[in-house]
Amino acid sequence: MFKRNRWTALMLAGVMGTAAMVSPLTSFDAQAAYTYAKVDGTYRMIDGTAINGVVARGIDVSHWKGVIDWQAVAADDIQFVMLGTTYNGGVDPNFRTNAEGAYRAGLNIGAYLYSYATTPQMASDEADFILDLIKDYPISYPVAFDAESSALGALSPQEISEIINTFCKRIEDAGYYPMVYANDYWLANKIDMSTMHYDVWVARYEIKHNFSNPAMWQATQTGSVNGVNGNVDIDFQYKDFSPLIPSSRWRTIGDKTYYYQDYVMQRDTWIDDGEGWYYMGADAQAMKGWQKLNGQQYYLDETSGRMASGWLAQGDKWYYMGSSGAMKTGWTNVDGSQYFLNEDGVMQTGWHTEGDNDYYLTSSGRMAIGWRDVDGNWYYFSGDGRKQTGWLADGNQTYYLNDDGKMLSGWQKLDNSWYYFNASGQRQSGWLSDGGQNYYLNADGKMLTGWQNLDGFWYYFNTSGQRQNGWVTDGGQTYYTDADGKMLTGWQKLDNAWFYFNSSGQRLTGAVTLNGVMYYLDPATGVMAANTTITLDGVNYQVDGNGVCTQIAAEEGSGDGSAASGEPTPPPAQTATPKGPGEM
Repeated sequence: MFKRNRWTALMLAGVMGTAAMVSPLTSFDAQAAYTYAKVDGTYRMIDGTAINGVVARGIDVSHWKGVIDWQAVAADDIQFVMLGTTYNGGVDPNFRTNAEGAYRAGLNIGAYLYSYATTPQMASDEADFILDLIKDYPISYPVAFDAESSALGALSPQEISEIINTFCKRIEDAGYYPMVYANDYWLANKIDMSTMHYDVWVARYEIKHNFSNPAMWQATQTGSVNGVNGNVDIDFQYKDFSPLIPSSRWRTIGDKTYYYQDYVMQRDTWIDDGEGWYYMGADAQAMKGWQKLNGQQYYLDETSGRMASGWLAQGDKWYYMGSSGAMKTGWTNVDGSQYFLNEDGVMQTGWHTEGDNDYYLTSSGRMAIGWRDVDGNWYYFSGDGRKQTGWLADGNQTYYLNDDGKMLSGWQKLDNSWYYFNASGQRQSGWLSDGGQNYYLNADGKMLTGWQNLDGFWYYFNTSGQRQNGWVTDGGQTYYTDADGKMLTGWQKLDNAWFYFNSSGQRLTGAVTLNGVMYYLDPATGVMAANTTITLDGVNYQVDGNGVCTQIAAEEGSGDGSAASGEPTPPPAQTATPKGPGEM
């Protein structure tokens, strides 16, 4: 790399002497061999010796080469370049133009630093220097420590290895691939190779190197490559670096971390490192916290910068970040459930109103559907979450929800009709016992009043819907219903007295003729007369124990109409079919 004139002269003299003893090869192009180019598909040394195991051919250059035509270089079977980074204690003035030109030409780029370090700390500082320089460029090949300075050579092999290891470890920790440049002599005599385990870039000109298994070989400093003025160092690569130097990765240099994609530092763009998404800002640093990007809100972890997705807790507030990381607002479907996030993205809970519709969001933010107990009241929400009011059919049951949506229970007057809903809010029908009273609710659940024929029996329900038992007065008529509320007809013995109820259930009074037999029923009470004499319209009748009235001849006198002592016997049974109350 740096010209060692005496060593070069000796080597060239040796090569020239050797060349004089070699006879021309019929398939060997001397000019091609001198430039270490391919001959018949194989790279060859100046004497025509094949160089086996070559992965790629490259060059190494610094500011000494001046302006380089990198497109011409790439077209001349050059796949990589190792760029010098220092000059006169500072940055090589041509590093930037060389790196940019080589990249545009499609070459792989590595870098080297000619070291003046004599202590591990100096080596660490040199590593920081080259890292700060190369971080902004697409370095896809190794970063080499050039071990050849006289100051370094004055140290012991152990000291030199410690300095090399310090430099290479720092390069490696930053995410680059380190390598050591040295000639055969240094490798054999100046460096303690037992403690140095990094790849080697060996230098030996015009003669095959002695060092075994190097990663690269600097074979000549007098090569010729199109696009480079004058002689140029030619290097052969033996080791495939592609699996060792990933094209996309994080690198930490100094106190900053960068991301490289296809070896290029990323700025003002999203990147995916395989485990998450990040947004790299204009300073190539991962942005953190809440960020508005392209009109959307994102949350990037405060420590790592990784983009959040899914549910995000911030203090006592919850947000939902979509699969793209963008913060959601409004109604959002998450795993089949609906949530509402306000304009700030905060998940809402409790009641939520939109227009004429009310929704309820549980403590977990999930939109309620179906039945939901809210503060001790039951509500029903449709499949789209809207609170329901009025009549509701659910399954085989019917419910009623008031104007506030609350489920009603107990007695309720709706549209001038009374209904009964049990403790579960289910509308009842049929017979109902409540508070010691019996009611009947029709198929629509409406409470019935008045006379009702149920299963072939007549019942009477007062205006409050309560089924009546015993005496009933309705429409000027008197009826009697038994303990089950069923209306009675025909002869009935009630409280040790006989009464007669026609087929409509009406209690009869006065003189009645049944099946040709006359009976007398008290005009006021309807009680059948028995064992007495009565006078009707001036005619006297004898009433026997069965209540049968028989006219008495005039000379026999008349009774006073009072009943004789003794319990009356029952009158003959009547078989008339009952009719509805009030019917005759």
